[in-house]
Amino acid sequence: VAASLFEPVRATVQMAVTENQPKESVRYYFALLGMAALFAGGVGLAACQRLKPNCSALGARRAVGAVSHGRAVGGTLLASWALSFACLTVAYGYMRVVAGVDFAGRDGLCLATVAVASLMATSLGCAISALPHVPEDGKNGILTGVVCFASLFAGLYGQPTMQLADTIAASFPAAELVNPAVQVAQAFYSIMYYDSLGPWLGHIAVMAAMAAVLFLLSAHALRRQRYASI
Repeated sequence: VAASLFEPVRATVQMAVTENQPKESVRYYFALLGMAALFAGGVGLAACQRLKPNCSALGARRAVGAVSHGRAVGGTLLASWALSFACLTVAYGYMRVVAGVDFAGRDGLCLATVAVASLMATSLGCAISALPHVPEDGKNGILTGVVCFASLFAGLYGQPTMQLADTIAASFPAAELVNPAVQVAQAFYSIMYYDSLGPWLGHIAVMAAMAAVLFLLSAHALRRQRYASI
C-alpha cells in the first residue's frame, strides 16, 4: 500500500478525436488549393472577353453567326468550367500523391469540391469580365488582386497570416461566408476532420450560391451591352 502511494497516477489518456491529425502543412495546401481555384477564374474571364464582338474577331463572328447568343454563352462557360476542373484536378492529384495529404479515402468528395470550386471561379471570371469601361489587362489585374486579398485571410502566407485568419474568423464569423478562398479551404477541412457531411455540405452550398449570384450579375450586364458597329 505504501509503495502504491508513490506510483505515478495516470489521470489522462491521450487519444485522437479525428481520423487525421491536424497539420500546419496541410492547412497551407488547403489555402494554396483555394488560391489556385480562384486563379482558374482567368479562364472564364478570357472566354467571356472573346464572346464580346468589340473585343475579338471571334466574338464578332459569333455575334453575326447562326448560333444563338445563349447557346454560345452556355457552351463557352461549360468549356471554361471543364478546363478549370481539369487543371484543379491535376493540382489535387499533386497534393494527394506527391505531397502525401491523406483525405481518409474521401477522394470522391474532394473531387466534388474541386468541381464546385471550378464553377465558382468561372463565375468570378465572368463577373469581372462584365465590368464596363475596363480594359482586359485591368480586369486581369482586378482578378489577381481579389485572389491575393482573399487568400490572405485563408492563411496562405505563413504562420502570421494563419493567426490573423483565426482571429478574424473568431471575431467576425460572417467574414468567412463572403471569402471564396476560405470556403474552398474549409470545405477540404470538413472532409478531412469531420465524420459528418453536414459542414462540408454547408460550404458547398455557399460556393454554389456565390457562383449563381456571380453568373446572374454577369449575364445581366452582358445582356445590356449594345454595339454601334462590329
